[in-house]
Amino acid sequence: MESSPSLELVHLLQRFAQASDRYVESTGTLHGTHRTDMNALAVILGFEREGSAPTPGDLSRALQLSAPATTALLDRLQRLGYIQRQRTDKDRRVVCITLTDRARSDGRAMFMPLGEQMLKLISRYTPEQIEFLGEFMSQAISGVDAAREANESQKH
Repeated sequence: MESSPSLELVHLLQRFAQASDRYVESTGTLHGTHRTDMNALAVILGFEREGSAPTPGDLSRALQLSAPATTALLDRLQRLGYIQRQRTDKDRRVVCITLTDRARSDGRAMFMPLGEQMLKLISRYTPEQIEFLGEFMSQAISGVDAAREANESQKH
């Protein structure tokens, strides 16, 4: 099969995803967490950046886990001291998940080396190039999500 710059870029993106997976796996092993635990913490942090806290259902959808698997995940994260389950003031039946100070502290320890490497790399680019790369990555994420959704629609 003949190679092209576009195909090479796709291969590099695959290798980046695999390298990221290896980092999460090794960091999780070092800190006694599962890959799903690490992904859940990232999802919760993402919700917090948006100004909200996820419910167990939000986590279940984001991580594509069953309700029992989500409950087991939340129990594990709570035992580790990484999350709190809190009932909302508006509707006491609704439980929201928040990160603890320990999760933030351990998260910094887990991901500071990766963040520092990425910032060092990014600093070599101009603001315009960074904006372009950010737009590309955002569209690449949308592309992956669209491919996943297409796969899921074939199941039904």
